[in-house]
Amino acid sequence: MPTIGLPNPRRQDEASGGPALRDSPRARCEGGGSPQDAIVLGVSSNFSADILGLQVAQHGCDVRVVTVEGEIDALTAPELAAFLTAQLTVAQVVVVHLDGVRFLGSAGLSALFEANELAIQEDRDLRLVCNSRTANLALEATGLGKHFTFADNVPNALKYSP
Repeated sequence: MPTIGLPNPRRQDEASGGPALRDSPRARCEGGGSPQDAIVLGVSSNFSADILGLQVAQHGCDVRVVTVEGEIDALTAPELAAFLTAQLTVAQVVVVHLDGVRFLGSAGLSALFEANELAIQEDRDLRLVCNSRTANLALEATGLGKHFTFADNVPNALKYSP
């Protein structure tokens, strides 16, 4: 699995994210901002927070961090896929923070892989922060981990952002 250490030579990766996501005027990028200055844009999920929680924060003008918690299975994966697609349409870099994932099934793996393929097609970066043993096991067992760029934590994933 590649890790962040140098800028990714293969580029992968303002509006709102999903149907329940709110974007405030304060969150619009006007004149910059450092990647460390996070503005939480909102939370979205049609499921209770213990099943699937999605939150997005803007870091600077062109970077979004999506925090995923709960279970990503056949029922919840379409929502994750739509959420990631929405973020990839508005940000150059999307960091997916998976530390809170308790289950990652084949549909969830597919959603992540398809988001990564979209990022590549659109010349954007999709980066994973994944310290969840469950999620790492699923990525390693399927061999899909080699297709993603990983960082140890969100600050490291943000280091090489525009």
